[in-house]
Parts: sequence; structure tokens; C-alpha cells
Amino acid sequence: MKAKSIYSLLLSGVIALSVAGCSSSSVKRNADQEFPLEVTASAPAFIFPISLHGVPGDSAEVGLAISSGAVSEYGASVISGQQLYSVVGNLSWTLGENMRRQASLDKLEMTGSAEKYAIELDKKMKTLTNKLKASGVLTNKDYNFKYVVVLHVDSSGGMNIPMMTNVTAFGGVMDMETRKIVSYIEKDLTLSQDAILAQMPIEMNKIIAELLDKPEDA
Repeated sequence: MKAKSIYSLLLSGVIALSVAGCSSSSVKRNADQEFPLEVTASAPAFIFPISLHGVPGDSAEVGLAISSGAVSEYGASVISGQQLYSVVGNLSWTLGENMRRQASLDKLEMTGSAEKYAIELDKKMKTLTNKLKASGVLTNKDYNFKYVVVLHVDSSGGMNIPMMTNVTAFGGVMDMETRKIVSYIEKDLTLSQDAILAQMPIEMNKIIAELLDKPEDA
């Protein structure tokens, strides 16, 4: 009984640390880009629908929790398109993978084999933007997003603890005018299966902040 109590306390501690943000991240920023990125209610950034591979729970429910968290944190300066995931399918995954490859080569332009995915993003963004205008989310009918946050979350290795899941979030911000990656992040997360709806919005907001804001040492 005593051993079981100690185990329960340890597990509770791990969950608490996880919800508090037990994670590690690596960020790359385009040297030609000024930070923080200029996003406002009149010129918002867009969160491309996120594919959530390996994340516990119902993906649609978790995705909507992320959207609600972004609204709470950023107001109208960041718009989430998670409710339109069916329009784009796994493009956030293929985009994220290609952004990851480019960043690993220290290339922050979607060139070579990655170019076709930047072109596909441009096409999808036209469709998504028109839907947002038609639904009244965007009231400026002439507005087109400059900055699009593209993220993918996938399973990763690591410690095996009951009720905990390890994932890696990666992707970045695309400048739709230049088709360049202006910032890129890769972040390991340990998720509590029992607290996923509370934790994921917090973790995603931290990631968005790292992508949009000034480097800490600037």
C-alpha cells in the first residue's frame, strides 16, 4: 500500500510538471526578419489547421481547445482555422515535414522539393481565406494573410510512464508574400492524457509566442 502511495505521488508530480510546461525547444529565425512579427487585430496571423498525430483524445476536440486557447491569449490578432481541418487534411503534416527538412539544412526558403508544398499552401490559403470572409470571421474583404503558422504534432520516443505521452511539435511561420520560413520551432512535449484539453492550448500558445516574438536574448 505504501509503495502504491509513493507511485501515485510520483505520477501526480510528473503530471503537474507536464501541465506546467515540462518541455524543450529549438528555434531558428530568419536573419532578415525583424521580430516581433507585426500581427494585430487588423492584420492578424493565421494558424493553419494542425494535424495532431499521437496526441491523446479526440483530435477534433483537442483542436478546438487549441483554437479557444489562441483566442483567449491573442484575441483577434491571431485567427485559428482548426475548424476547417477537413478542407486541408494532412497538408500541415507534409508542410511541417518539409519545413523541418529545410530548417535542418539551414535553408529558410521553400525551394527544391519543398517548393510544391509552399505552392499548395498558397492555394489552400486562398480557399480558407474566402471561407473566413464568407463566414464573417474576416470583415475586411480585401485582407490576405501575410503570416501563416504551420505546425504538426507527432509521436516521439522517450520515457514510458503510465498516462503520459511524448510528442514533438514542429513547424513555423511562413511569409505568404515571399514563401520564406521566417521562424521555425521543434519542441518536445510530455502530455498528460488526463489533462490534454487543458494542456494542449497552453503548450500551443507557448509555441506561437516563440515563433512570433523577439528572441529572449535580443
